[in-house]
Amino acid sequence: MPILWRPQLTTGNDRLDQDHKYLFCIFNCIEMALSSPEQVKHLPLFFKQLLAYTDEHFIREEAIQLEIGYSGYLEHKMEHQRILERLQELNDKVQKIASSAAGLSVETLAAGGLDKHILGLARSWIVDHVAKMDTAFQPYMKKTPSNFY
Repeated sequence: MPILWRPQLTTGNDRLDQDHKYLFCIFNCIEMALSSPEQVKHLPLFFKQLLAYTDEHFIREEAIQLEIGYSGYLEHKMEHQRILERLQELNDKVQKIASSAAGLSVETLAAGGLDKHILGLARSWIVDHVAKMDTAFQPYMKKTPSNFY
């Protein structure tokens, strides 16, 4: 089931909200690739994009948090590091399977449970991180223009 943007997920910053929407789009592409034998070949590309854009987004988000004096900055940064580490682990596994003799298939991903780990991370990131942690600094953003940064 695709992840959809909802107004309740807004941070109060247009750029961060656009980042989140794009990350949702990448997650949806990953989910599509995991469920389609014809599309699974694109999973390594989607995952590389997810990892790269997530890193870029986290740098931007942390810079904004520092600028606005967000009190939860350190905890937030540590959570970003955990997410990036987990994404890197999953990316390494996807890339390894893709380059193996067996190759990448919906079946090889499901056999090792990797598909469930990928979808689990995506869902928990969206539900736990964006919906709870990122919206927590919305009151701080009210003091700045929505196009700040």
